[in-house]
Amino acid sequence: MVIFMFKSNLQKLRNAIEFTRIYKANSDDIYIREAKCLDFQLRHILVPMDENDGIAGRYEHDFAGFTSQVGGYSAQIGCCYTYYFDEFDFLLAMRECENELTEEEKAELSTVHMFWHEETTARKLDLAFAKRYGYVPPKGYQGAGAGNCDCRVAGTNLDFEKLMTLGFDGLDREIDAAAEKNGASSFYTALKMWIESLRGACARYREQALAFSETAQSETARRRFAALSDALLAIQHNPPKTFLEGVQLMWIYAVSSDLMNYGRMDDYLGGLYAADVDAGRITEEDGVQIVLALYKHFKEINKIHDCRVIIGGLGRRRPEAADRLAIVIMEASRRFREVVPQLTLRYYSGMSEEVFRKAMEVNAEGTTFPIIYSDETNIPAVQKVYGVSREEAEQYVPFGCGEYVLVGRSVGTPNNGINALKALEIALHNGVDKFQNVRCGVETGALSEFDTFEKLYDAVLAQLKPIIDSFAVHKYLNYAVAGENAPYLHLSLLLDDCIARGKPVFEGGVRYLNASSEMFGIISCADSLTAIKTLVYDQKRFTLEELVHILDCDFEGYDAERRLCLDAPKYGNDDDAADAMATRLFADLADMTIAAGKAAGLDHYNIVSVNNSMSAEWGSLCEASACGRKRGSAMANGNGASIGADKNGITALLNSMSKFDNSKHVGVINNVRFTKELFAGSMDKVGAVLKAFYENGGVQTNLCVVGRDDLENAMAHPENYQNLLVRIGGFSARFVTLNPVVQREIIERTTYGA
Repeated sequence: MVIFMFKSNLQKLRNAIEFTRIYKANSDDIYIREAKCLDFQLRHILVPMDENDGIAGRYEHDFAGFTSQVGGYSAQIGCCYTYYFDEFDFLLAMRECENELTEEEKAELSTVHMFWHEETTARKLDLAFAKRYGYVPPKGYQGAGAGNCDCRVAGTNLDFEKLMTLGFDGLDREIDAAAEKNGASSFYTALKMWIESLRGACARYREQALAFSETAQSETARRRFAALSDALLAIQHNPPKTFLEGVQLMWIYAVSSDLMNYGRMDDYLGGLYAADVDAGRITEEDGVQIVLALYKHFKEINKIHDCRVIIGGLGRRRPEAADRLAIVIMEASRRFREVVPQLTLRYYSGMSEEVFRKAMEVNAEGTTFPIIYSDETNIPAVQKVYGVSREEAEQYVPFGCGEYVLVGRSVGTPNNGINALKALEIALHNGVDKFQNVRCGVETGALSEFDTFEKLYDAVLAQLKPIIDSFAVHKYLNYAVAGENAPYLHLSLLLDDCIARGKPVFEGGVRYLNASSEMFGIISCADSLTAIKTLVYDQKRFTLEELVHILDCDFEGYDAERRLCLDAPKYGNDDDAADAMATRLFADLADMTIAAGKAAGLDHYNIVSVNNSMSAEWGSLCEASACGRKRGSAMANGNGASIGADKNGITALLNSMSKFDNSKHVGVINNVRFTKELFAGSMDKVGAVLKAFYENGGVQTNLCVVGRDDLENAMAHPENYQNLLVRIGGFSARFVTLNPVVQREIIERTTYGA
C-alpha cells in the first residue's frame, strides 16, 4: 500500500482524540455513533487532489477509525476491522511528537490508548471466540498447525447500478419511503446522515477542483478541472448524466467506504459512456483517459490481492453499450501495465468476438489481464452452490483472489487459510507438526494403525474437521460481532434487502450471509495421497513407516525412492487415478465446510482454491511430501498441477482442471503459462482451446505469457526486468519484487510453447 504523507503524525494523534470523543459520546446508539464517526472520518482521511488528477478522491487513514478492512487484508494483523486502532504506529507517533504535545494532550492520548486497546472490534471478536474455544486462533501461516484466521469484512460488491440510477437524492427518497412503511428508526436516520457526509466530500473536492481550474498552467488542465468541478457539483444530488459523473460518483463512494472491489463496471457505466460518445461529448480516447485517471487511484492504494474490475458476462442490463466500454477498459489496462486493477472478463458462448479478441491481444502483451472466467460453467454452478435463481446467479462476481459473491445480494469474506498438505504431515506424525516440532493436531493413530489406505485418508480428514468447524464459527462471529458494534452504513445502503427490511447488513439485512474458506495444498496433498496409495498400499514398494522415514530425511540418501514418488500418477495429466484422488479430496473438504457453515449459522460456507503467494510461503514450512516435493518447497498453486508435474500437454492439463464438481466451491484458479511466441503466433488456436475449456466445465484461467528464460534472467538481472508482470495465483505482481521462494515456484511451473 502506498504511504501518503499528507498529514503529520501530530494531526493524526489529535484526530484520534476527537474520533474517540465522538465514539464515546454516542455509544448509546450504534447507528448514530457510526454516522457521526464516519462524518468526522471523511473530513480527515480524504486528502487533497493533485495537479495530475482526473478523478477526485484519495485517502490516508488515521490511527483510529472505522473500516471494513484498512487497505485490504491487514495493514497490521488484527487491527483492520470495523472500529480499528493502529496501536503500533500510534505509540511511535506519540514518541515522535512528545515535544509538540501539551501535557493535557499526552494525558488524553494515554486514555485513548487504554480505551482502544480493549475496545477495538477485533479484540471483541477474539474474546467471543475464546469464550467458546478457550484460545485465540493463529493469525498467520507462520505458526504451527494446518489453519489460521483473522478478522475483516472483505469483498462485498455493492449495487453500483442502484447508485447510478437513483443518485444520492433518490436514495434519500427510498429511505424515506421505507421509513414510512416500516416506521422511523435511528438506522434510517444514520443512512441519511451517511449520504449527507458523502455530499460533503463531493463539495470539498469540488472546491479543490475549482481552485485547480483557476491556477492551471494549460488550457487542457483548466478544462479537465472545470469539468471535474461540474461533475462533483452535479452528483451531490442528481444521478450521473455523463461518463465522467458516473466514474466520479462510483469512486467517491468507494474511496469513502474503503471498498476494494468495484463490480461490473462495464455494465453500470456502459450506458453513460455510450451515450456520451454517441452524442459527441467525448471520444473513445477521452473514455480511455477517464479510466486511466481512475486507475491512477487504484495504483495509489495498490491493493494487489483485491481491486477487481469485472467486464463481460451474462446478466448485464445493456450488453452492447457494456461491450463498448469493456474494450475501452481493456485498452486502459494495456497501456497502464500495472498489477492493479485485477481486470476480469466473464466469457460466455456467443459473446462479442471483438471483446474476446481484445482480451487475447492484451494478454499477449504480458499484462496478465484480463483474467477470464466462464459463465457457461459458473452460472449453473453458482445456482446450485448458493441455491439461487439463474437471474441471481448471473450476478456472481469474483473478488479479491477469486472468491465469489453476488452483486448487491451477499457477503462472502474469506478470512482463513487451511493447509491440506500440512494436515497430511500432521496425520503421518500422530498430531505433531513435524516441521515446527509442535503437537497441535488430533492424535489420529500411529502409522502401524493405518493398515488400509482408507484409514490414512480418514485420519487426514480428522485432522482438518475441528479446524473447519471452529473456523466456521469464527466466520459467523466475525459478522455477529461486527453487527453488534456497527450497522456498516456504507454496505447497508447499497445491499439488498437492508433498506426494505429496515435492518443493517449484519442484523438480518443482507439477503445471503455467506463466507468462504481458502484451502491451500489440495493438489499437493492429493498427489501425495495418490503416491502413498500406489507405492505403499497397491504396489507395496515400501511400508508406510519406511516412507515417512524417507520424508523425514527430506529424501537425502533416497534418490531412487524419490524418483518413484515423482513418477507416481500426478494430477494435471488427464490421468484418471490422480484426478480422481484430487476431485475426491476436493469434494470431501467442500462437504465438510458446507456442513460446518450450516451448523455455525451461516447461509453458505464454501471452500475456495484461489491461492495467493502462501502456496509457496506456507510450503516453506512443510516437510517433504510423498508427491516428491522436497522440504520447504512450494505447494501446487490453487487448482494447478504440482510444480512441473503436468507433462502431457495443455489439453491434458485443462482436462484435469475441468473434472471438479463446481457446485461445491465458490472459486478456483487455474494458472496456465504460454510462451509469447506460441500465444501471439497461434492466437486463434489458443483461443479455440480456451473456449473449449470454458464451455466444457472449465471455471477460469489465469493467463501468463512469458518464457522461462525471461524469468531466469529477471532473477539474475532484476534491474533489466522492472516491468515483467507475472500471475501468482490470486493476484499479479512485478516479478522482481517477489520473495525468491515465490520467484522460484513461478519459474518451475510448466511453460507451454510451440
